[in-house]
This record gives sequence, structure tokens and C-alpha cells, in this order.
Amino acid sequence: MTQQDKAKAASAAKKAHEALAARELFIERNAIQAETSGLPRIAGRLIGIFLLDGGPISFAELAERMQASRASVSTNTRLLERLGIIERVAMRGERQDFFSLRANPFLIVLEQSIADCQRFTAYVDELLTGSPLPADATARLQQAQDFHAVTAQTLQELLAKLAERQKQAAAQPVPARRTAAAAATSPIAAKAPKVRQARAPSSSRKAPD
Repeated sequence: MTQQDKAKAASAAKKAHEALAARELFIERNAIQAETSGLPRIAGRLIGIFLLDGGPISFAELAERMQASRASVSTNTRLLERLGIIERVAMRGERQDFFSLRANPFLIVLEQSIADCQRFTAYVDELLTGSPLPADATARLQQAQDFHAVTAQTLQELLAKLAERQKQAAAQPVPARRTAAAAATSPIAAKAPKVRQARAPSSSRKAPD
């Protein structure tokens, strides 16, 4: 091997190491952010992995990559399934579970948040209709109800905007595949990840003047 070949090999190895470090940093930052939002840190790491790689990824591979117990991985994959972020997929000839990032997972999360807000406003309506309460308690409940109603409406507008952006992006022509020479000069040869309008909010009860 010539000195030039050695230099090229060393440069390629350095770039591969930097790419791996950048991935791991993103996964860890996502874990910290998830933890501040109330999710387990391991769930944040899993989200980071699926955002990068898409899936399908086997349960065994997740446990190995996370360096975590199978019980912990199982608990957190079930959590992300319930949140609508990942889904369990069947692989022909395989007995273990595989998981993939769901299509539009964050739109699904928004829909769930809208539904939660709408349920709360309905609960308050039922309570105020069926149970006489002191004026101060009624005022507090109506304030909370108004917050949830406005939040649901705002999230619906955001949901519609994001859905429209995705529709426009899908209509754009697919960029031409890069040539082998162009790909070779790229700093990071990353794999491309494989990869409902919500109901109107319940009307809120107005606080007495």
C-alpha cells in the first residue's frame, strides 16, 4: 500500500469514526430531552435510533445496541408503541419481534394530545352539569377547561399545517440519485431510513361574569 493509499484509508476511518460519534451524540441528546419531557431516558435513546435507522430492527439487536436488559427494552418498546411512535412488524421466517418507526409518528402524537384535551373538557362539562360546586371551584375548573379547549384548537391548526407540509413534500420530485463519485466525496455516507384530521374541540363553558 502506497503512502497515498494509507492516507486515504486513514481519512476514511476518521470520517467513519466522526460519523459514528455524531450519531451517538444525537441519540444521547435525544435521550436527555425525552427525560426532561417525562419519558424514560432509554425510551429517548430508542427514539433516536429509530429516527436514524427507521427499521425494521429486531428486539435482540435493540437490546445489544442499547446495552440494556431485555426487560428494560421490552418495557420501553411497549411504551413507544402505546405512544404511536413505533410499531411491531412481522418478518417472514423470524420468531422474534421487529420494530419500525411509524409513518408520521409525531402527527399521531399530536392527535393523541388533542384527544386528551377534548376528553378533559368533556369531563368538566359532565361534572359541572351533574354536581353543584362552590363558585371558586367552578371558576378553577372552567379556567382549566378553557386552557384545554384552546390547546386542542391550537394543536388542530398545527396538525393541519404539518399535514399540508408533508403533502407538499410528497408531491415534490424525488432528487436524482447521486453518482458513485459524488457519494465517495460525501463526508458521511448515511443510510436513508426506511421508512387523522382531529375532531373539533368540545365547546368550553364560559366563566360567569
